[in-house]
Amino acid sequence: MGQGPGNPPFTILADIGLSCFWVRLRFNNKSEMAGSRVAHATLKGPSVVKEIVIGITLGLCAGGLWKMHHWNEQRKVRSFYDMLEKGEISVVAEE
Repeated sequence: MGQGPGNPPFTILADIGLSCFWVRLRFNNKSEMAGSRVAHATLKGPSVVKEIVIGITLGLCAGGLWKMHHWNEQRKVRSFYDMLEKGEISVVAEE
């Protein structure tokens, strides 16, 4: 059951078991070749809104990770100075 002169172009979907609801196909009927025709999924260009949303999301995630890193470093420094003030540690080497 292939594509022929009497068969519509969507019979190729039945041959490969895909549904035209899930796969958007583009058929170019202007030029017919002697070989079998392969259905290709159409590609759309980039979406500006989608790219902006993805950029903002990635920026917020990277910023959040950077902020957590700095909070962790600040906690370590604060802990060091607290222990230094309490006398638990010393910066002078023991002899």
